[in-house]
Amino acid sequence: MIRIELGPEGLGRARFAVSPLIVAANLLHRLASDPRSVDAAWSARTREALRERGLGLLAVLGGGGPYGYAPDFVRPVPLVFEPALEAELHRVATTPAERVRYEVTSALGGHAWDPRRADRRAGLLRKAIQQGESRLAERAADQLAIFWRDVLAPQWPRIEPGLHSDVAARCMAIARHGAISAFDQLGPNLHWRDGGLDLSLAVTAQDMKIDTDAVVFVPSPFTRRVSICADELDGAPHRRVPVLVYPVSAGAPAPLTGELIGDTRSRILAELGEPSTTGDLAGRLHLSPSTVSYHLQILYRANLVQRTRHSLHVRYQRC
Repeated sequence: MIRIELGPEGLGRARFAVSPLIVAANLLHRLASDPRSVDAAWSARTREALRERGLGLLAVLGGGGPYGYAPDFVRPVPLVFEPALEAELHRVATTPAERVRYEVTSALGGHAWDPRRADRRAGLLRKAIQQGESRLAERAADQLAIFWRDVLAPQWPRIEPGLHSDVAARCMAIARHGAISAFDQLGPNLHWRDGGLDLSLAVTAQDMKIDTDAVVFVPSPFTRRVSICADELDGAPHRRVPVLVYPVSAGAPAPLTGELIGDTRSRILAELGEPSTTGDLAGRLHLSPSTVSYHLQILYRANLVQRTRHSLHVRYQRC
């Protein structure tokens, strides 16, 4: 078990974020650690991209699973609620050299809460680190960009609304029942106790404690249990804030597919993270106002969007 000591200050600084790269890395890790639990279409699409695009380095950096601990620098801590993909890729590419070496060393030698070594792919990691830490970080960012473009980008407008809906539901639960109750509902292996969080991981060799004054919660559609990205030792360079990746709630709206609501309505829904008028949406999506209005009425009747009137304007937003 991993004990995350938060205390009152850490509880006050706990926050949620939606991270494109963390979701992508979570898909890779899930496919490596529990391939039978991954949807067949996602599994096939991911394996094809890794094979056809020559993303072997990314497979071991993002996968981990039975091959050992997966380095966390490919999962940068979100600095804002919804970081831009390019900003996240830049942070991966510019990861400090000592941080890259620290995490790759952990992957090769066995991490404290995942002691299995990356035996089957150790050669690839050793060869990559011999070319220099900065070069390894740049290659990781390049391969992540390719993976994102080929696998996640086509589906992101359909995944993202479910992530936002989940966070909104968690925030409503905090407003109604308090943060501690809401944190207890994030996953079956995460529980609040005496000023901190207890995280149970099947691979943990020994009980460990992390003292922190903040934590970031990130939803993912590709996991069933809460996982953690954090440092194992106090002496880790450029110590990072712990990130807990949790499963999207079964009670949150499922990611919508084009087959279910249509590609045009999927695109409109993806744009409605912030209140927008019909004219705003028409301009951004290069559609006529009448077309946008028609689809908005369908989404409104399906309780997928809400509308509010401000003076002479009606604004729509995802529910």
